[in-house]
Amino acid sequence: MNFLKKKKILLVVTGGIASYKSLDLIRRLQDNDVIIECILTKNAEKFVNVLSFESLLGKKTHSNLFSLDQENNMNHIKLANTCDAVLIAPCTANFLSKMVNGSADDLATNVLLASNKEKIIAPAMNTLMWSNKIVKKNIRDLKKLGTHILSPQAGKLACGSKGSGKLMEVAEIINKLNFIFAPKILNGLKAIVTAGPSLEKIDPVRFISNFSTGHQGYEIANSLANFGAKTILISGPTNIEAAKNVELINVHSGKEFLKKSLENLPCDIFISVAAISDWCTKKISKEKIKKKIKKDFQFILNDDVLKNISFHKKKPRLVIGFSAETHNLLKNTKRKLEDKGCDWILANQVAENNAFSSDTNKIFFFNKKKIDEWPKMKKKMVALKLTKKIVSFFKNNKLLKYEKNLL
Repeated sequence: MNFLKKKKILLVVTGGIASYKSLDLIRRLQDNDVIIECILTKNAEKFVNVLSFESLLGKKTHSNLFSLDQENNMNHIKLANTCDAVLIAPCTANFLSKMVNGSADDLATNVLLASNKEKIIAPAMNTLMWSNKIVKKNIRDLKKLGTHILSPQAGKLACGSKGSGKLMEVAEIINKLNFIFAPKILNGLKAIVTAGPSLEKIDPVRFISNFSTGHQGYEIANSLANFGAKTILISGPTNIEAAKNVELINVHSGKEFLKKSLENLPCDIFISVAAISDWCTKKISKEKIKKKIKKDFQFILNDDVLKNISFHKKKPRLVIGFSAETHNLLKNTKRKLEDKGCDWILANQVAENNAFSSDTNKIFFFNKKKIDEWPKMKKKMVALKLTKKIVSFFKNNKLLKYEKNLL
């Protein structure tokens, strides 16, 4: 679904080794029917040929704050106010610092100060610079101001070192922009999503857990929030950052997952994506258990979050579960759908596609009437497909405030 069509994006290219990738970004934006204006900073012009940008755009780029020709046609105030969003890609550490400090020493920084539109940055820099505490603080400060951060990826950098710092892949930038511009169809609805693994303590230093990364749950929470739902994400330990428009609650054990889920009822949508352990120890040792001590562990069934929510007096309008199966997927999921009392279950065969660590998922969609097999796709696209089904559910039940048919 292309939500970028006819959007006006002001692209700011700053001076770094990744500046040339902005040419590909312009092509992809044009493919999505985006109207583009482009500012090149003076440092960017040292890395790329201005003529290449102007040839691709079919128009002049902007760089000089005091250019009379450009001032007459489109000054920094007009540039700031005639776009739907400002995208800085790549964004250097230096430009990050300027943004945080409110500098206004060139055209790009003046435009940013004058603009009240969405601001999106795609940082790119050396790994050591990206991990620098000052840079991290600047990123946190920009997030607090509502800036969308398209975090760099890991890989081999131009300097020869390996690590995080590469400009996000252009295709992924387009996907992120698409989510940012998604219509707020779910406005007025509240969603709770659980994600990540549970961590069940045995003693002060040991625990039972699983391989869940939380990736799928975070993508679903992000998608719901981008479509306008007030979204609460209850997450076990992960290495993923929640989006700025998602309320994050960190938990560890299954009991904590259930407690926080119940505390945040009522809601309209509940999606249990978290891989919560079926078992926990009956008693947690207060001291580290020594290996010389012969000890049998007594396990008890953990709290069933999905079932508790499904049979609660404040049951949400739509309750969705996830099921990771290693065998007999159809049989086990049908039984689970009935036992848990939820409306839908999305099941996957974890042994076949290594679903926990993979960036993709192969889903079987179950409700009380049918089973649909979805093609293998990226977890982000699973989230989008599920969101579209949720929108259809609420639309068919006349529970949406948003009238336009944009999906």
